[in-house]
Amino acid sequence: MTRRAAVDLGVLGALGAVAVAGTARLGGELDPGDFGRSTGVLAGVTAALLAPYVAAAAWVLARKPRTLSALVLVLVVAAGLRLVLVDEKPALSNDVYRYVWDGRVQAAGINPYRFAPNEPELAPLRDEAIYPRMNRLGVQTAYPPVAEGLYAALYRLHPDSIAWTKLAIVLLDLVSIGLLAYLLSRLRRPPVWALLYAWHPLVVFELGGAGHVEGLVVLLVLASLLAAVARRTVLTGVLLAAGALVKPYALVLLPALVRGRRALAVAAGASVATIALAYVPFLDAGLHVLGYLPGYLREEGFTRGTRFYLLGLVDTEPAPLLTAVYVAAAAALLLGLSARFVLRPDDSASAQATRALLLFTTMWVLASPTYPWYALLAVALLPLARGPVLLPAGAIALAAPFLYLHISVGSHPAWPRHLAYGSAALALLAASTLWVAQRSSAVASSPTPSTNETRARKPSTAAARSVEAKT
Repeated sequence: MTRRAAVDLGVLGALGAVAVAGTARLGGELDPGDFGRSTGVLAGVTAALLAPYVAAAAWVLARKPRTLSALVLVLVVAAGLRLVLVDEKPALSNDVYRYVWDGRVQAAGINPYRFAPNEPELAPLRDEAIYPRMNRLGVQTAYPPVAEGLYAALYRLHPDSIAWTKLAIVLLDLVSIGLLAYLLSRLRRPPVWALLYAWHPLVVFELGGAGHVEGLVVLLVLASLLAAVARRTVLTGVLLAAGALVKPYALVLLPALVRGRRALAVAAGASVATIALAYVPFLDAGLHVLGYLPGYLREEGFTRGTRFYLLGLVDTEPAPLLTAVYVAAAAALLLGLSARFVLRPDDSASAQATRALLLFTTMWVLASPTYPWYALLAVALLPLARGPVLLPAGAIALAAPFLYLHISVGSHPAWPRHLAYGSAALALLAASTLWVAQRSSAVASSPTPSTNETRARKPSTAAARSVEAKT
């Protein structure tokens, strides 16, 4: 082993140990629903957890270690960060209890979209460990079919276990980290850059601590990117649709992963077919087959416009017309970006990842979702991308963890929203300005033929007439 490799291992090992110790300490202290500490203390804790991550990320970006031992160390620390939280009670979200409940409902042979947990038809399934800890007891599940399939499979493997469900999500995420490292190697980048996702505190606490199903979304999106790189258009559409059947926002990335209009039509057809087939087993729920998803959008303020951070800067209680204008403008921007990607395809994997990240960060800024775990996909695509889009993606990666302070602290301070959404919006604006400047500079510096050169290559009108007369 060279001295440089030994230094890399020593530094990364020390930073990894600090990260694992800090994660274990905080995971053991957080009790479900206990956010009585001051906002300042919680902000300091969040920053302290980010510190070793930022230091390690800066180290691997600057040093670019390519040894197998460095990659193994990154994977070992990533596993340790998640596993120290698996046996702890979920503190930042109780969604995992709903995962287990939906699995239990399906194991009993009942369609999860038919009944809310508090309806009498499900009374025999209630217990004291899972049922009381769920949220939204009065509505049907909001999760699409692939997510429900995962819950059913995990319940059959190990019923009524929160720790097992979290462990399964962690194992899926470790596969995602390996896939990310492989994609980096395909791009001729250091696979150790997977650390940018693998050690991120938001990813660690969401998947190892809360067991959120976003881990499956990340895996399916990375798999669809790999299929796109391999020019497997149908498989790309199927995998991305599967991701959207966990969390619908994944489908926004489709135009970034196809090569032209024909490929888009093929991939979109595969996606539509996948979505239709996935809902077939649940059609006996009739009009309730979408579950609480429409209600969730209303609850979160997407239909009233109160959810949108940028719109809130203009009016905190926007009128329906203003909301409609904002939604139409946001949709037009995303469609414009998508159309440009389809009409000007790029075969390189890095370009596809960059375009996917640009679509996602734009959607994230425009929609400003309440919960920080929606930022995981930006963190996953960050090591694969290049160019100005790294500015908003980096802003999301660093600022999104502070959103916990807005949703969990009783006073709901506003500054975390300004930090997360405001910094990401400004970074996206700066990236757009930089991109336009780069394009303008490239056009200005491209060689153009002079007037004399044009005349030398193009015969005069009189000469052309002379040639025509002779012939």
